[in-house]
Amino acid sequence: MFSKSQLALVISAVLSTPFAYAETDASTTDEHMVVTGRDYGYKADTNSSSMRMEATQLETPGQVSVIDEQLIDEQRASTLGEVLKNDASIGAGATTRNREQFTLRGFSLSSSSGFLRDGKQHWSHYRQPIELLDRVEILKGPSGLLYGQSAPGGLVNMVAKKPTYETQVSVSQDLGSNNDSRTTADVSGALNDDQTLRGRAIVSKQTYNSWRQYSDGTVPSTERFVGGLFLDYDINDDITVSFHYDRTIDEGSVDSGAYIKDGKTVVNDKYIWDAQWSKIENDVENIGVDVTANLTDVWRINASFNHQDFNRHDVESFPKEETYNPATGEYVQGGSDRKDNWVFKTASIDLIGEFDALGVSHQMLFGSNWLGYRYDRLEYSFNSSVGQVGEPAPAPERNPNKDPRDTTSKYDTWGFYAQDMITFNEQWQALVGVRLDRQVEEGLAEEAVSPKFAVIYHPMDIGSIYATYSESFEMQGEVSGSEYVNDGQKLDPLRGKLYELGTKWELMDNQLFVSGAVFDITQENSTIDVDLGGGKKEKTQSGERVHRGVELAMQGFITEQLSMSGSATYLDAEYAKDEKYEGNRPADVPEYTASVWTRYAFTNSTDANLGAIYVGERYGDAANTFKKDGYARFDLGLSHTIKYDQDLTFVARFNVENLFDTDYLAGGGSTGKNGYATDGASNVVIGEGRNYMATLQVKY
Repeated sequence: MFSKSQLALVISAVLSTPFAYAETDASTTDEHMVVTGRDYGYKADTNSSSMRMEATQLETPGQVSVIDEQLIDEQRASTLGEVLKNDASIGAGATTRNREQFTLRGFSLSSSSGFLRDGKQHWSHYRQPIELLDRVEILKGPSGLLYGQSAPGGLVNMVAKKPTYETQVSVSQDLGSNNDSRTTADVSGALNDDQTLRGRAIVSKQTYNSWRQYSDGTVPSTERFVGGLFLDYDINDDITVSFHYDRTIDEGSVDSGAYIKDGKTVVNDKYIWDAQWSKIENDVENIGVDVTANLTDVWRINASFNHQDFNRHDVESFPKEETYNPATGEYVQGGSDRKDNWVFKTASIDLIGEFDALGVSHQMLFGSNWLGYRYDRLEYSFNSSVGQVGEPAPAPERNPNKDPRDTTSKYDTWGFYAQDMITFNEQWQALVGVRLDRQVEEGLAEEAVSPKFAVIYHPMDIGSIYATYSESFEMQGEVSGSEYVNDGQKLDPLRGKLYELGTKWELMDNQLFVSGAVFDITQENSTIDVDLGGGKKEKTQSGERVHRGVELAMQGFITEQLSMSGSATYLDAEYAKDEKYEGNRPADVPEYTASVWTRYAFTNSTDANLGAIYVGERYGDAANTFKKDGYARFDLGLSHTIKYDQDLTFVARFNVENLFDTDYLAGGGSTGKNGYATDGASNVVIGEGRNYMATLQVKY
């Protein structure tokens, strides 16, 4: 293996030039340990998010989809959306302000409470650094017990890469359509001879253009940098301290989406209504520490702290597409210059014990977490101007008659939880847990209690059947406004309740994992305004949404040559009680969705991938006045591996996305105050046509 000085030389060489490694003298390869690994065929035996500890899939009373590094690597994914497309329960939303939005089981995932990094809440208001991730876990259903405030659809847990004991080096170069170029280097290994100190450094630089263009014919471009440093130090056999730091810098142009009217894009699919001077700069830093310690043979402790600092400078236009005059090509353009700063601090401590008592086995968890949130915003408004199709948008000018918006908001939340996984015998297990949360914001204190119950039956050692009840919550503050007769009344939390019955099986000598579930989720306590006449209203909490569905998933080997990862979802979702939308289907929530990715090994060196995504027809707005057609998209991949020697490997890949150049509308869409029939729908994402990516990877 490398000594500390040797590893430092390799890190220096890799970071200075991605091709320096190719000049390494093959005569020194016998100094290094040979690293071999099992090909799991996309199958994950465990997950870390469902019970806040490592747990097998068969002992997890809920659906957890794991998208591993192998699949991410084969698809050359560089955004979270490109990863999450592999699970049919995830829906894509708008991409305004250069961030991705998603639904899970039909419920929106919030930037503040819908995402986790390594099991901790993560502010995800920006494009996530996929290059740093080992896998992505999709935890489905209400997760209030272990993670606090969140939507009833579930959570997305992004698991970062960890330092390795053996030295590993990976360098890749992607070249694709629209001048897409991404260079990534990943170096990991022990930093001392006894391997108690291990490190991993990852850097990635990407530049790319859009396939769409502004009114003046220019094309949006983006430059992106991702860097991460991860350290593990074993103080002794029982205590490990981990440090992590990562930074993401994303500087790009703005494309809020297309304008749709009468079912067709206005002007054309490539036209961007935002002004060519629109720019967004994101600079995000995460720094933190984790400690794991074995206290006794029975009890261990996990503790963590993370500080996230996110700065955004947004010079953005606000096109009013509904004012477009086809005869003159003119429309009104507004805009603003704003600076945002989010500080997101999290801390947690878990005490985990495994022991026998009263004739049964217990896996106990006692824990607490804290979240400190602060947001500062300074925004200057621009004067409105008139833009014209085919011409550059007028340069922005600040509006001297509008005072800048200078606002600050902050809150703190504390959560305390207890969970017990009880094993009665080889066939029966039960999980019980409860959580108490308290959030304080500007003197307003809100509380919520979240229970969870589950029973698991193992008819065979390769399968399980489970039944689960769990809850989620989202704080809603208090009634605000002089027009309300109950102004100042504290609102109850938005509450999600799940009933789920599912089954999981390890088939074909544990090579294939198959799971399925039926579920019923009710979201209660959403607000409805009741008109009392005389300009007075009362805000009630009688609103309700009901989402019922069926999910199927499969991961692993079908034959020795063929492996696959696939899922399908049927979802019946509606506003059961609502002031405006009762009986309607939520926006961007199709009834049927499916996703599959396969790999066929022609030889030990040559593989072919075929992927397919189906998204059924769905409404583009909650009023159900704007419908998007269903579509099927096919993707293709080819790879060839050259093993130079026992340590050095070259991999060449070629991927084609949207193989048949299918036209489709993806997520997003907002209608004007006069409705879709009059104003149309803006901010609709147009699916990109056929595009390519070629990759060369060097692995050591």
